[in-house]
Amino acid sequence: MKYRFMDYKAYGKKPVYGEIRRLEERYGLPLYLYDTQRIAENGEELKRCLGADVRLCYCAKANYDLVEAAAQTADLIEVSTEGELRYCLQHGIAADRLVYSGVWRTGANLTFALEAGVGRIILDSKRQAEELRRTAAGPVEALLRLSSGDQFGMNVEEIREVVTSAKASGHVKITGIQYYAGTQRSCPRQVRRDIAKLREELRRLEAEEISPEEIQIGGGIGIPLFASDRTEEFEEAADCMFAFVKELSADYRVVYECGRGMAANAGRYITQVFDCKQREDRTLLLVRGGSHHLNYYGNICGQRQPYMESVTRKKGTGPCQYRVCGSLCSANDILAREYTDDRIETGDYLIFYNTGAYSLQEAATLFLTMEMPRILLYNREKEKWKIMDLEWKKHEDTNT
Repeated sequence: MKYRFMDYKAYGKKPVYGEIRRLEERYGLPLYLYDTQRIAENGEELKRCLGADVRLCYCAKANYDLVEAAAQTADLIEVSTEGELRYCLQHGIAADRLVYSGVWRTGANLTFALEAGVGRIILDSKRQAEELRRTAAGPVEALLRLSSGDQFGMNVEEIREVVTSAKASGHVKITGIQYYAGTQRSCPRQVRRDIAKLREELRRLEAEEISPEEIQIGGGIGIPLFASDRTEEFEEAADCMFAFVKELSADYRVVYECGRGMAANAGRYITQVFDCKQREDRTLLLVRGGSHHLNYYGNICGQRQPYMESVTRKKGTGPCQYRVCGSLCSANDILAREYTDDRIETGDYLIFYNTGAYSLQEAATLFLTMEMPRILLYNREKEKWKIMDLEWKKHEDTNT
């Protein structure tokens, strides 16, 4: 594969049965295993692809448990909520490396961000721009989100109004434009359409005599998640975007946003088969955990086959057909509808790959209030483990 950040096998060889058994005995299952060295290496590869003049920004919403590792190579960290902002500050990310974006925020959110020393604010609307003017006590740098046609950001006319108001206020300095077209882009034609639209919008801004110094762009380049994905299309889409970003960097300061590309293949979800049932021509495998832990973009009820492998106690006896189901009381809790593998029995393990970004983060974790998965951060270079616990929030007793 051309890009290692797209390759789920970049992790190296899969663990043997005894290694997972020891993890189970020590930490329990199911669990997420995050390779902190992998995300740092992905960042290094992306920076080489983008060129020396482009700064790399990691989007914390992809997986905030990996922000410390991402910060080893990313120049900036984007946060979308005060919760993510506080998390980054608590984990040693300097405030001047943070970019505060997001659709919903209050004056209190802005006040906290400004007092913390956040380096830049991205404004999603005229309302946010007005809120910033009222809140900021001194000079502040802001970027304006340019809409790609969806519900986010502002059109050119709204941007013109905000720029005019900012000049009048004096203390809000508009330094650039932020643009994000979509997510998990795999089609080169779509990426070319995204690029063409941004070119046109930049020309419209120039016609309004608005000349941004900086462009922060989220390419939304996807990675192969399913066995049916055509990897060459993902690679071509990335080639198009990287070439365009290099072109932009000749005329603007450019920041490239990336979440999935840095974090996806740095994560594995490991679970165990606790029961097997025979149904017509296939075996149902029931596993600990389920869709309330594990999410793949574009997959519904396991209709698309994610990259996964079994780790068994016994040597395989030839291909069998399986349907992999989670442990929720829901007929929709299917992780893989048609999975072919050697013989799998109760007590064997399954590994799901490319789960480092938007997997646990977008799963329905509150459903049935079942147990949360454990999270293990692993640094291959230092052979160091760190456990992160997800816990239910404790609700205060309001009965007095």
